[in-house]
Amino acid sequence: MQCPKCQANIDDETIFCGNCGQQVSPLQAKGATMNYAGSSPGAGPVLQPPMSPVPPAPRFTPTVSMPSPARVHNETPPPAILPSLNSAGPRRQVHYLLLAVLLLVLLAGGTILTVGLLRNYQGAISNGAPGNASGQVTFFDGPNGNSGTDALRVTLAGLSPAPAGSHYKAWLVDTANEHTTALGDLNAQGTDLALSFAGNGKNGQPGTNLLSSGNLVEITLEQGNVQLPSGKVLLSAQFPPAAFVHIKHILFSFPSTPAKIGLLVGLLAQTRLLNAQALDLQSASGSQNSTAIKCIAQSIIDISEGLQGPDYQPLDAACGASLPAGDGFGILGANGYAVTAATHASLAATQTDATPTIQSHAKEVEIGTTNISNWVTTMQQDALALLKNPSNQTSIAAIVTLADHTFHGVDSNGNGQIDPIAGEEGAATIYQRGQLMASLTLLPTRA
Repeated sequence: MQCPKCQANIDDETIFCGNCGQQVSPLQAKGATMNYAGSSPGAGPVLQPPMSPVPPAPRFTPTVSMPSPARVHNETPPPAILPSLNSAGPRRQVHYLLLAVLLLVLLAGGTILTVGLLRNYQGAISNGAPGNASGQVTFFDGPNGNSGTDALRVTLAGLSPAPAGSHYKAWLVDTANEHTTALGDLNAQGTDLALSFAGNGKNGQPGTNLLSSGNLVEITLEQGNVQLPSGKVLLSAQFPPAAFVHIKHILFSFPSTPAKIGLLVGLLAQTRLLNAQALDLQSASGSQNSTAIKCIAQSIIDISEGLQGPDYQPLDAACGASLPAGDGFGILGANGYAVTAATHASLAATQTDATPTIQSHAKEVEIGTTNISNWVTTMQQDALALLKNPSNQTSIAAIVTLADHTFHGVDSNGNGQIDPIAGEEGAATIYQRGQLMASLTLLPTRA
C-alpha cells in the first residue's frame, strides 16, 4: 500500500503515513468504536465490535508519533450558535412587544401634535392673529381740551391683513359695569396697524376721561358695521387693578381735591396759573404799579400754599375780583399737589401688579414733583419779599423765570430737550409722564 500524498510504502492497516503524516485510513469504522490499547507511540488501534446494551466507550484523541502536530486532519469547527429573537423566552418576547408598541405610540403622538400645531398656526394666520403679534395703547389729551386724558392711540405690529370682508376694531371695556366704548377701526400704516381716538371733547373742553371709561382694551376681528364687539378677540390688555387705583388718583380723580380732580391734573392747572400771574407781575413792574405788584405777589403766595398755608391771605378788595387765588388745595405742603401726586405715583409703582412701565414713569413723576416743590418754594419767598418791597426787581425777575420752569420745565443741560432729571422737569412734562404710566401692552388672547 502506498501513501496517496508522498507515495511512500506503508502497511495496509496503517492510519497515518509515517513519512508525511497524511491520514490514509478512517479513524473509526462504521459500526465499531476505536480505542487505543495503550498510550505508547506506535501502538496500533484495536477494533472492538459494539456491545449492546452497554453504551459505547468514550472517544479519546489518538496519540501518534509523527513530525507534524497531532491534529493535522482538516476538520471544520461547528458553527457558532447565535441568539435568536424567536428563541427568547416568553417573558423577553413580551418585553420586546411592549417596547415596539411604545415606540409606535410615541411616533403617532408626535405626528398628531405636529399636525395640531400646524393647524392652530394656520388657523391663527387665517384669523389674522399670529402668535408674535403685539401692540401698544397710549393715553393723552385730545385736541379739544387739556388735562382730560380723553384720547388714545393704538398701534399693532405682527398682525396680518384682515381676511376679505373683515376688519379689525378696538374697544375699551368696563368689565365692572358691562359698558363698552367703540374706539374705531385699525388701518394700515406702513407695516403696522394703527388708530387714533380723539375723544368727545368740544369747544375747548376735554371729553370723557378714558381712564374712567374702562379697564380693558380689546382688538377684535369683525364683519360689517358692528356697534358692540361680536367677533373673535385677537389681542387684549387690562390695567393692573391695584396699581390702576393710584394711576386714576393722579390722572382722573382724587377724593380730597377741589371737584375731586386728579392730582397731576390739579398740579398742572395751578402751575399754569402761577406762570400767568408771573407774566402779569412782569407787566405791573414795568408800569411801576406797586398796588398791583403786591396783589399779584399775594395771589402767587395763595396759589402756592393753599388755604392751609401759613401765609395765605384773602386778596384785598383793591386787587379786584378777577385776580385768581388758586383752587385752595395748594402746591406746597405735606398735603399739596406736588407731594401727594408723588406719593400716589410711588404707591402705583409699589403694588404687586405694577408693570415695569408704571415703575419707570412713576420715578420720573417723583423727580418732577421735587423740582416743582423747590422752584415754588423759592417763588413763595420772593413773593413775600415783594409784599415788603414792591420795587424789588430781583425778586420779580426770579419769579418770572421760576414760574416758567415750574410749568414748562427747563433744558438745563442744553441737549435740546427736557429730560426726566433733577432741575429740568416741570408740570407739563410730568403730567405726560403720568399718562405714560397708564400705557398698556396688547398681547394675543389665549383661547
